[in-house]
Amino acid sequence: MFKLITWFKSRPNKLGVRCYQNRLPTGRATRPSCGTDGRRSRFGFVGGDIGDHNMWRPRPRELHINRFPCAKTESKAGSKVVQGEAKWAVDEGPTLRWGIAPVSLMADDFAAALSVLPEQHHRIVSCVAAYQSHALAFADRHHVENVYTSFEDLAKCPNVDVVYISPLNPQHSELCHLMLNHDKHVLCEKPLCMTEEQVTKLLEKARARGLFLMEGMWPRCVPAYHYLRHQILRNRLGELKHVHCTLGLPVSQGRLSLYGGVTSDFGVYGMQLALWVFREVPRCLKVSGKVNADHVDVAADIELCFTRGKRAFIEVSSEKKLSNQAIIHGKDGSIKMNNYWCPTRLITEEVDYEFPLPGGKQVPPTHYHNRLGMCYEAEEVRNCILKGSNESDDFSHSESLLLANLMDTIHAELGVGEFAIRKQVPDLQRQIEEVQDVVADPEELASETCRVLQDVSTCGTLEPNQKEKPDQLRPKVIESP
Repeated sequence: MFKLITWFKSRPNKLGVRCYQNRLPTGRATRPSCGTDGRRSRFGFVGGDIGDHNMWRPRPRELHINRFPCAKTESKAGSKVVQGEAKWAVDEGPTLRWGIAPVSLMADDFAAALSVLPEQHHRIVSCVAAYQSHALAFADRHHVENVYTSFEDLAKCPNVDVVYISPLNPQHSELCHLMLNHDKHVLCEKPLCMTEEQVTKLLEKARARGLFLMEGMWPRCVPAYHYLRHQILRNRLGELKHVHCTLGLPVSQGRLSLYGGVTSDFGVYGMQLALWVFREVPRCLKVSGKVNADHVDVAADIELCFTRGKRAFIEVSSEKKLSNQAIIHGKDGSIKMNNYWCPTRLITEEVDYEFPLPGGKQVPPTHYHNRLGMCYEAEEVRNCILKGSNESDDFSHSESLLLANLMDTIHAELGVGEFAIRKQVPDLQRQIEEVQDVVADPEELASETCRVLQDVSTCGTLEPNQKEKPDQLRPKVIESP
């Protein structure tokens, strides 16, 4: 007994987090080896019985590095080789010069994300804000050369290659048109526009002018999303069944109206994840929700129906906090994503996969959670522009148009914004029931009710304009001979 207790205390701790550094530039992980029987216990022990373990309990984790090629610095200290932190590999392409329109909290986080990338790849050269003091403060923090208080002045700046647009949602369309008119590539925060019609016009202009345009659906660019897609393509989950997404945070009514409603601000994240998982156009859409007195949606339950019985259930709310997670269910397994709009971890039934944000030990602070992940989006923009492409495969123009179509459908069903003032369709049945003829003379009423008669023998109807005499209306009596 004493020997057993001694061995138990001296054994290695296998419940700790184990990080496996990925040496592959594609971001694929090397799964830790299991026991001889290939099984894993409910508490993470190797070679044990699986039992009733589930995806919510602690398991070993695997560390993934970003999917872009990295270079590592090495220096010799005596007989030891000291390996430095991973750095982004630098190519020989030109530096992408960014303009920020306008200065905002999201723009501040975007600048922080650019700071973890090579200086030879990205540089902010211009910014604009309504107040010069705000623009100057942003310029001091991020070493920006040109400061403007007019969007048109920034659009005319010859040193700007691409503009990051992050104003209030209803202003996206106008600013995108302005920048495209001055031959600037555009990365615009979601939603790209407020209606499908606006998105269509914007995409047509970008294609006609040969400019890059991308809706800022930056979760599509992070390594966790690409690894999820990789697992689906390898059929690790089996036949896909359902996607469940929830996103709820208390938001003031005034602020929510500026964002265009909870569906435009929150719901797009769940819908884009469903499209990323199933990779097809929904066959039907069902929605129910709550709209306030200003015709702004404050809560919504959305169901997207796909082929072969696949479903996506999306719940969003601006009145209460929800679990804020997504679960992808397949016939052979499931994957859970916490904070699925900015995920750094995928949780499966066997192991957790971690995708740490770049930046190393000196990670710059951000206003919003995990916003350093926008560095992958910025690198995707640069790669597309260098290739001469006007859209990204991670989130294409077709998907922006599809998402706008879904948003219009949801808003129309809920009666949001301009859809709240719709022409009422006349209820003919109710009008017929409510119609009452006003007749002063009772005898005239009697004659009116008997005006239309039916001839039983011919099954014909006598027209009201036919004036029949009373004798003609009486049945004829035929006497037997």
